[in-house]
Amino acid sequence: MIRNIAVERARELQEHCPEAQVTHELLEDRAIISVRLHDRILETDFIESRRSISHPRRSNEYYDVLAQGIKLGILVPRRDVEGEKVKMKRVKGPDRLVVIGYDEEFGYRPAII
Repeated sequence: MIRNIAVERARELQEHCPEAQVTHELLEDRAIISVRLHDRILETDFIESRRSISHPRRSNEYYDVLAQGIKLGILVPRRDVEGEKVKMKRVKGPDRLVVIGYDEEFGYRPAII
């Protein structure tokens, strides 16, 4: 499921910025997508599973990305969206952070960026 969501999200990001290089990396229970343009990372998206969402290291990774001036995308199971927004409430603005939910049964349905 995570792989399919990563492929769909990467496709969506590529359509949004056709001149960028969009790559995704599949890990054990999560995926990471990077959008790079002219040797600069514009956005990093983390696709979290039910299992990976509970790891405490996630917040550190998120804030490391934000500290570098990179837009952060967090994709979590739909039922965890509000909790994730609360955890990241200090980060304001759609140009810095987006939290997107996916359906655990049906996967990711592309959204408007």
